Amino acid sequence: MNVIEPSVPMRSKPSNKSGLETECLFGETVKILDHHSNWYYCQLLTDNYIGWVEEKYLSNMLPSSHRILSKRTFLFKNNDVKSGCLNYLPMGAQVRVKDIDKKWAKVYLYEDNVKYAYVPSNHLIKIGGRIKDWVSIAEKLIGTPYVWGGRNSIGLDCSALLQLSYQCYGENIPRNSIDQLLLKKEIIKDKNFLKRGFVVFWKGHVGIMTDNKNCIHANAFHMEVSKEPLDDIISRTEKNNPIIKIMNFN
Repeated sequence: MNVIEPSVPMRSKPSNKSGLETECLFGETVKILDHHSNWYYCQLLTDNYIGWVEEKYLSNMLPSSHRILSKRTFLFKNNDVKSGCLNYLPMGAQVRVKDIDKKWAKVYLYEDNVKYAYVPSNHLIKIGGRIKDWVSIAEKLIGTPYVWGGRNSIGLDCSALLQLSYQCYGENIPRNSIDQLLLKKEIIKDKNFLKRGFVVFWKGHVGIMTDNKNCIHANAFHMEVSKEPLDDIISRTEKNNPIIKIMNFN
């Protein structure tokens, strides 16, 4: 990820035993606020989330030009599917493209001693680019394991599912559902008129409607991103956690 440095007073000390709150993705820019030992207290500029990151995960990189649009893409050694893979990048990761054609994009990995790899060009979208049907991105993530604090297509939580999917609509939104429901979107007062792209909020949870009946959400009940009738979710949760807001994200 990219690094911007200033300084502010140090917050609580980091620990490998602390829980996961969120994740920074490859190529995203962070502002360093403080440091302690081999940890840096950073602000992720994508959504302004603040937390500790180990030094080994930070690097100076060239400014990003594209973002990964597919669920996951592999970094190939050459523009050949048989060339072998160096690693993978998840949806939302950012890269600097050097050259691109209809099949392959050559991307930089680091600024120092510049290294590069190849990814399929149809797995990329320009930074700030948008697709019309952002819900289709959420649908790609069905079956992804549920992880509290996860923001990676290897594992994610409910608000990360909305954040990563909606980023493909050309808008960065907050990380947590408590902040997402404060966005200035049309409020839907009657759940009998649900449509694709409407977003349902419960206390501490959020789901995305694929049509007037079915909802995609990353949840601890199924321990994965699942698609199921909204009525089934309501029947499980209504008594202890009723719907608090429905919003039109289209």
